[in-house]
Amino acid sequence: MISQQPIVKGSAQQDTIKEVHSFLINAQKLDQCNLIELTKTALCLLKTLPSIRGSVFEYFSKIFTLASSRYIVGIENEIKTGQVPTPSETDETIVSEIHSFMVNLICDSPESWSPIISTWSLELLGEISSNFSTRTHISSGAVLNETLQLWMGCRATRTLVDINTKCLSSLMYSDTEACINALLETSVKHSPNFDWVVAHVGSCFPNTVITRVLSCGLKDFCKNKFYEQGCNSPKLKSVVGILGHLAGSHANDIRAAIVEMFQWSLEPYQIGDPEKSLKKSTVPFILQLSYLSSTLLSSICSNLKEIISINVIESFYVFTEDWCKYFGTAETIEDLVMTLILQCNTGGVQIVRLLLECITNENWTLAGSIVSGIKEKCGKLLSTLLVEIDMSLRFKNPINLVNSFSQDLNEINRLLLSKHKIEYMTASRLVVFLGRNDPSILINSVTFIMLNSQVPEHLALLIKILTHEFVDKTKSPYCDDGGYLGIVLNQILSKDIQKFFISNQETIDLSQMWENLLLLLKWEKSEKVMMLKGQMISRAIYANLETITSVFGSEIHHMHVIAELLDKLEIPSTNTPLTLNTPVILNLTQSTVNYFFACCASHDGGNKIRGFRKVCSILKRLCVFSKVAKVLALRELLERALFRSDNVLFGAVNTENYTSENSKKLLLKQNKKISKTIPLTKHSSVFNGGIIGGGKRKFEQPEELPAEVVSSNISELINTIRACCTLPNEADAKYCDLSLESVTLVSLLLVQFVSPDVMYNGLPWPEEEFSKVTVERDLIITKFFKMMPLLWELLNFVGVYRPALCYCSVLLRALTAILIHQWRSMGDKSKTNATHHYNNLLENTIRVVDIMALGQLLPPPLSSIREVFPHLKSFEIVAILKDGIWFYMRDHVPSPALFTVDSNGIHWRDPSIARPQDIYTNSLRIILQRNIKSLGNVYSKMFINIAK
Repeated sequence: MISQQPIVKGSAQQDTIKEVHSFLINAQKLDQCNLIELTKTALCLLKTLPSIRGSVFEYFSKIFTLASSRYIVGIENEIKTGQVPTPSETDETIVSEIHSFMVNLICDSPESWSPIISTWSLELLGEISSNFSTRTHISSGAVLNETLQLWMGCRATRTLVDINTKCLSSLMYSDTEACINALLETSVKHSPNFDWVVAHVGSCFPNTVITRVLSCGLKDFCKNKFYEQGCNSPKLKSVVGILGHLAGSHANDIRAAIVEMFQWSLEPYQIGDPEKSLKKSTVPFILQLSYLSSTLLSSICSNLKEIISINVIESFYVFTEDWCKYFGTAETIEDLVMTLILQCNTGGVQIVRLLLECITNENWTLAGSIVSGIKEKCGKLLSTLLVEIDMSLRFKNPINLVNSFSQDLNEINRLLLSKHKIEYMTASRLVVFLGRNDPSILINSVTFIMLNSQVPEHLALLIKILTHEFVDKTKSPYCDDGGYLGIVLNQILSKDIQKFFISNQETIDLSQMWENLLLLLKWEKSEKVMMLKGQMISRAIYANLETITSVFGSEIHHMHVIAELLDKLEIPSTNTPLTLNTPVILNLTQSTVNYFFACCASHDGGNKIRGFRKVCSILKRLCVFSKVAKVLALRELLERALFRSDNVLFGAVNTENYTSENSKKLLLKQNKKISKTIPLTKHSSVFNGGIIGGGKRKFEQPEELPAEVVSSNISELINTIRACCTLPNEADAKYCDLSLESVTLVSLLLVQFVSPDVMYNGLPWPEEEFSKVTVERDLIITKFFKMMPLLWELLNFVGVYRPALCYCSVLLRALTAILIHQWRSMGDKSKTNATHHYNNLLENTIRVVDIMALGQLLPPPLSSIREVFPHLKSFEIVAILKDGIWFYMRDHVPSPALFTVDSNGIHWRDPSIARPQDIYTNSLRIILQRNIKSLGNVYSKMFINIAK
């Protein structure tokens, strides 16, 4: 109450009564009096006689209304004529006087005057806003900022707003509830025309207004006895309107205030606590606010996990009964909560995650029956939520919640790999919902599964997602060659390839991806997964086959898995309607060869054996499919096994290993670098036995592989070459399983690689004297056979397919010629006084004869002379090699035309027809007769008891 002034006595009292009477009369006819003087009188009376404030405030209302009217009329005239109106000096003076006086009153006695003046100013602003809303050029449906600018341009309304602001400021640290209540009441009465006042006041005191508005709204909501009454409360709607206006620029403040109120409501209360009813109704109040305003709902749900947790849900148990009573039934709460969840446009994943945590949490502190009830309710809510989303998407009804899921896609992806089935199944449905209209989300999640899934259950989600009915299988990219999975593989492999070209590119670990892709392909090939009948996995791999085959050649860590993947794919095959382009053929061939040598160098026995099997399987199909692949595979296998660093895996001797690094810096090479070489003649040679000051070069014996490893590698190489030479049609194989054309290619490649000269590489053998011309080349060839024992095995392989050995005639001729020269240089030596050199020479001689006999280049009895050599002297061996083998080969050109093919596809020469004349066996006969004591049985088999 305002304190009363002392009663005026005598003439002063009579003067005051007359002044009041005069003011009341003049206030009724403003157009006939001096407004400035009347205003001064009103201000004086308000100060000396506060009891008349009602009439004074009524007069002030007329003054402000009249000033506002003139302002609006001026705006309308400006619109019509374009002339800027001139403000009324009288209005400016009067409004200024009232403003100054009101401010003084508020400052002198804020607790007494601020609530009264605030209520009057707010009500007057509401009436002015409503009365002139239909006349202004900005209607009530205009943008709030435009309306605010319009009224803040009026001196009268701007003054009223300022007065109200001063009232709130004066009560900032005492009690603003009266002012806030007045604001709410006026907002209810004059909304939406009054919204601009609310927006301005709220922007001036956001925290105070928001907190007080929520408090007043909660108290009003708590007084309602029925749910419907609370839902339709005008004050609640006003609260929603005010907070909605402030949410644009003060969303964080609103959220903080609501969270604070929510946490306050969860605090335990005692019996008789005056705030008990308020705490009980807080959550229903917040729910109702969220229901009435999507803006408030978004603000609350923006980071829900910071507000609600398992511990908070446990504390809800105390209030659930009261909430049910307040809402009427538990079903009403459930329906309201479901409606709110579906309306959320932020934090959708957090809501789903909270429901899932309630279902899967095992660390509840509540009783078992209560926990079961919570899990059941959350399960029901989650199921209903997913069904609602599903139905809405089917009928193409947009749902805010679905859009919010895309904001937390990483969280959904993490759920896809959860250990709880309900979590990863729910996450997969969310991905499907999002992917219905945005295929990129499907690709993102499927990529995540491919890279990180470690159990079949998670990998199966990939199939369920991509084959779901929501995925339109008639549109791109699903209907493209590779489908969605093809795009996923392309993106993953593209990033992996980039690491070879961009130095700072992050390396991706693709180990799990290759394992997952292989498992998916196995599922498809098993034909037990109905959803993979369309060969979705194979199509994706085919679409990226060029990249995969390229990666196969460089991915050392994943080569075994990729090899098995390509082997399982069975490409190319007659059952696969796929045409491989040339880059894929070349990539796959080269990569498979690389994989073969990697397996040879591997120490993992199990993977090594399986790897050889896969190499043979892949190359067999490739070489049958493409002649280009066959040529490339055979060339790469032979060249790398013989002349590159891989040759040590097959027993090759490296002659360039020396102990000192300086020893490799040959003087001739150093001179060449600085262009100071000494001019040499054509036949000059340079010998370098060491380094000046360093002494003679010391040869370092390289570390040799175990004999069994070398033998195994050689055996696998032969098997791989055999796979490359397989006949196109296995039905035509009969007893001969390889293509003679392919084995011939191996033979020609051997000649190309080993023989350093193209001259004299023909099939005929010249006179033995002519070997003096080719001795240098023959020595080089012989040295190759010495340094690379693999060549003997390759000749044995070719010799089995007899006509193909004819093309290696130059190699056999070179070996034989050098053997003759070496045996001549041995002198009169036999096995009784054998040396290491003698044993090697004897071994090589037997090898050459065996190979020629295997290829039926030598007829009996020349094909059996291997049994004779160990018992003869050097000159006798020379005689047999020269008079028997060399002369026979000279006179009988080793041509494929000498061989016939039988019904089984075997190429052979009839020994009875091809038996040599005596001229080629006389030396052998005489030598055996001389050694009849030790070689009688051999002589008998060769010349007496001849098999018919």
